[in-house]
Amino acid sequence: MTSSLATVGRPIRSLAAAILIALPGCGVSPSVNILGSFFPAWLISIVIGVVLTVVVRQLFVAIDVASHLRPAGLVYPCLAGLLILATWLILFGS
Repeated sequence: MTSSLATVGRPIRSLAAAILIALPGCGVSPSVNILGSFFPAWLISIVIGVVLTVVVRQLFVAIDVASHLRPAGLVYPCLAGLLILATWLILFGS
């Protein structure tokens, strides 16, 4: 009976050890103080990147390039990803 209890407790101990090893990585995430509230830097990068994507799309529509960008469901998410990562690198890259 003790061997079955030992095998059940082993995954729990392994999981607890993995959590304890990974937990210190959460303490060094970059945060930005905006009006007294701390926001994670990745959230700010996402917001800025999506806003820039909307602005670039409006620019593409204004110069009549948007009709040539097909498939739009692939182009604009890739553009958003590019602008989000570029924002991250420009603002928070060291």
